[in-house]
Amino acid sequence: MKKIGWLLDCNVDREKQALTLWIKSEGKTKGYTYRGFHPSVYVSTNLMRSMDWSETDILRAVLEHPKVVDSEIVQKYASVYDVDKTPVLQVFTTPDAQREVAGDLEKLPGATVFHADIDPVHQFFITEDMFAFGRVEFELKGDEIVDVECLDEREDPEYEIPELEELGFEVFVDTEQIFPKMEDGIHHIEVYYRGETIRIEDIEERNILYRFQRVIDKIDPDVITTRRGDESLFRYLSLRAKANGMELRLSRDATPLRVTYREPQSFWQYNRIVYRSGTQVTLNGRIHIDRGKTGMHFFSPVGLEGVVESCRLALGRPQRVSRMTIGGVNAAVQYYNAFKMDILIPPVKRNPEFLKSLNELAAIDRGGLILQPRPDIYENVAECDFSSMYPTLMVNKNISPETICTRNDCPYGNEYCIQVPELSFKICTRKRGIVSESLELLVNRRMKFKNLIEGGQDVKRYEFVQNTLKGVLVSCFGYLGFKNAKFGRVEAHTAVTAFAREVMLKTQDIGEEMGFEMIHGIVDSVWLQAEGNVDYDSVAKFCERVTKEVEINMSPKGVYRWMVIPSSRLHPSIAPLNRYYGVYKNGGIKTRGIETRRRDTCLYVGDLQKEMIKTLAHGRDKAGFLEQIPNAYAVCQEYINRLHDGDVDLRDLILNSTLTRNPHEYRVTSRAAVVAQQLVKAGRELHAGQKVRYVMTSADSENPLRRVCALELFGESTRFDPEAYAKLCKRAFENLIPVQYLDSKRKIDPEQTVLLTNG
Repeated sequence: MKKIGWLLDCNVDREKQALTLWIKSEGKTKGYTYRGFHPSVYVSTNLMRSMDWSETDILRAVLEHPKVVDSEIVQKYASVYDVDKTPVLQVFTTPDAQREVAGDLEKLPGATVFHADIDPVHQFFITEDMFAFGRVEFELKGDEIVDVECLDEREDPEYEIPELEELGFEVFVDTEQIFPKMEDGIHHIEVYYRGETIRIEDIEERNILYRFQRVIDKIDPDVITTRRGDESLFRYLSLRAKANGMELRLSRDATPLRVTYREPQSFWQYNRIVYRSGTQVTLNGRIHIDRGKTGMHFFSPVGLEGVVESCRLALGRPQRVSRMTIGGVNAAVQYYNAFKMDILIPPVKRNPEFLKSLNELAAIDRGGLILQPRPDIYENVAECDFSSMYPTLMVNKNISPETICTRNDCPYGNEYCIQVPELSFKICTRKRGIVSESLELLVNRRMKFKNLIEGGQDVKRYEFVQNTLKGVLVSCFGYLGFKNAKFGRVEAHTAVTAFAREVMLKTQDIGEEMGFEMIHGIVDSVWLQAEGNVDYDSVAKFCERVTKEVEINMSPKGVYRWMVIPSSRLHPSIAPLNRYYGVYKNGGIKTRGIETRRRDTCLYVGDLQKEMIKTLAHGRDKAGFLEQIPNAYAVCQEYINRLHDGDVDLRDLILNSTLTRNPHEYRVTSRAAVVAQQLVKAGRELHAGQKVRYVMTSADSENPLRRVCALELFGESTRFDPEAYAKLCKRAFENLIPVQYLDSKRKIDPEQTVLLTNG
């Protein structure tokens, strides 16, 4: 019997040594056993090059392993750099034993095992071109699937999402301690379903857990959302159930909830430290989304759209994909193409950087082109952005680790070579690179979603999905140079920036030919001025010409009445590269890099700066802006007065900091270090990369512990330091005005108006 449904998830059934496919059909989700797929690993071993072993002997020996289903000799590219395929041993295993078999195969003489870290479900999705949340047609024989086929196209941007039953829940602990412990009992549980709250409480903790289990069974959700579910919530529930002599069964296959604690990790990612719980709780037949998970980019207030899209890209289980970094999604897309291109995925990166002279390093390690702006107020400024500049360069120029050519004598007479600007190596276009092949899907897909948005279709959903793709694309350049990227290479990384510099210089030349002056340019954005007014049509023509000549789509983002590039606090004559704000001709306001955009700014200071910018926006040109500066400062003074009067909600003064190291590793008494010390003393476990929230209470106190108070330690006697917050308000004002328009001392006397120089 054939049926059609939605494939929601897939997991390994270790008892049946098979896969379980969770399919939603006719409004109900059910798990079906599927025995039609066996994962495999590939092995290169000295036995295959030995005169003492025939292929038949090797295959017969491998088949003696109890978990090996089949084996054969196949032709594959053992490295992404190989020109010719070589024979390797492909070993098929039962789904539950892939890693076990891989570990045993590593003991063979001179063995290298490939694909061992591509789990069975991921392999199934890749091999069969399936993905979670896709429609499938499946044939049943009893409760087992004998045949299954995906009906949806992976590349199609317009797809349906199945209707899913979703619930969230929160556990309230019966304790008087600030930070609950695993030994503390449950006070009550709240379940959130279809806009309603189901409160579960009882004198007996055991009864609370039983009733919670019954609610789960009755609702039968497809998706369970939590906050800190991985880190602590499920571990706590598991321990409380055990303490009451029972088991919670939150998976659809009634697997008891078991949580094995693993040490968390803290690591640097894109110039910031990130914390990740070592524990990941995945359910069978239900999708657990931890909304409080650090690094989880794909779940949004509008729902699962980002997870659904990422499942189509990464071809992984939804619960795993939702916890991936954007670099992880990039890697998964590359693994898919490696499978399709017959390239074996190595266990570790194998392409060390070429040895370079000091002069070569100086020439290569330069990054993208940045045009340093002057701090000032600029009138009639057009902003133009390249769309996915670096990824598009990687696609158009075929930049990939295996396409980097450093040979002086090209065997093909340079027929397929592209010279990398300013560098000593070339790009070979004879063969499509795996990185450029992988990125082409992402670049084209994002463009399709942007076109759908412009067409006015389901704008909210498509906007979030295209931003998800944007995040993945933003990471692709950094991932190309990442030391652990299996298909990464430093030379390819530097080739991208070399081509990008050439593009920006060409863009500047085109602008000058068309009468524009480039006042600022950073990586993939430019800001232009011209004599007189800058009209949108002339900017659009500029973008069209740039797009045509550099083969990367450029579009106008708008024309500013005025735009401010503030001064650096440390070096007032220099402008920070990523800080600016301005007012478009249509009255819209854009800000970047200032307090209103910073995550470590408290609400009070952020609101103040927004009000000051609105005041400055009354000025329609530079002269009008200068006239509004005293009015903006008056707004600042009003906020400062409210601080001294105590007319401020304490919650609006909460500051945020990310710990850059573990609490015991701090050697200075910074605010974050002191807050961490307070929280650890109160019983909270903290690690580098986690965020702390606090209020400044006595910023100049000789006792560091009195300078701040952690949010969790607030009491009725907690008072904020008005002068400390007044300084933040003044700084928020000064960060809006280039230094030449403030008084010469760069200090503002609250009793005096601001002194201006001639603009």
